[in-house]
Amino acid sequence: MVESDEKARAKRRLGKNIVGIYLAAGSSRRMGTSKQSLQMEEGISLGGIALVKALKCAAFEQVVVIVREGDTLAWLPEEARQERESGRCRVVECAEASLGMAYSLRMGIQVAEELAADGALVMLADQPFIETAMLDRLIDAYETGAEYHYVASGDKGVPKPPVMLGSGMWSAIASLKGDVGARALFHMPAYRGGVVEAEELTFMDIDTVPRYEEAKAIYKHINTLS
Repeated sequence: MVESDEKARAKRRLGKNIVGIYLAAGSSRRMGTSKQSLQMEEGISLGGIALVKALKCAAFEQVVVIVREGDTLAWLPEEARQERESGRCRVVECAEASLGMAYSLRMGIQVAEELAADGALVMLADQPFIETAMLDRLIDAYETGAEYHYVASGDKGVPKPPVMLGSGMWSAIASLKGDVGARALFHMPAYRGGVVEAEELTFMDIDTVPRYEEAKAIYKHINTLS
């Protein structure tokens, strides 16, 4: 018998408090339009696909969505709108998002600190092939790791997002600037981390029109098989 989300979430409360951070404040300069609103198929936006997967992850007490100022949020899926009403999904505008990804990440970590989280799992809104099971594996590895500061998804050993970031790294993240993410800190001897290998498709991000068309074809094919 499969446990309900509420029961699974209650079990997690006995361990570490984990917050999901969904970065959806990118400038989309190479696309020339907001990537979040791109349609993967009728009624399904690019920005909403991975967010639905995140909301299905019972480990998250909250999922914090970081957006640019003035975002209409028309791309938000119905599941996110329902979770906003319940308070589990929280949308936060980042006034400095145009300065680079570091500022969106810093905003997300700031909210995680306010929520007294022990760790935050950071996801990117333009990675539509993230799976809930992969998020669970990252969280499990972080919770059982030997005092890990981070656990990243592995692309043939190379650490990439989605990535779990422990609170021990947050002061360093607060000093990041420009268009860089937490990976800039992974080489530092002060931080101990792990890598959980993921399928190659996990790391497909949408940053050009050809890439978008390729992703739509893959998405349609996957849905046809399921």
